[in-house]
Amino acid sequence: MSEAVKITVTLEPDIEDFVRDEVERGSFASPSDYVEDLIRRRRERGLARQKLDAALQRGIDDIEAGRYLPIDEAFEEVFSRLGLE
Repeated sequence: MSEAVKITVTLEPDIEDFVRDEVERGSFASPSDYVEDLIRRRRERGLARQKLDAALQRGIDDIEAGRYLPIDEAFEEVFSRLGLE
């Protein structure tokens, strides 16, 4: 794990109260842990979004290149592979 870096964040009073309440309830060990968790989750969502966008683009590219099956044929193939004919 890399060394932690200190960054100062200024919060509006109502946001600061919320963060401190979360820490007091035991949800997080410190305000820093809370902010770090938020950033980590945001980064994970961004990476998941990038993967989804790439998968959607592959699908669009396949359709544009004519690599697709009509839905009824696709279901027939799936049912056949699963032995559900």
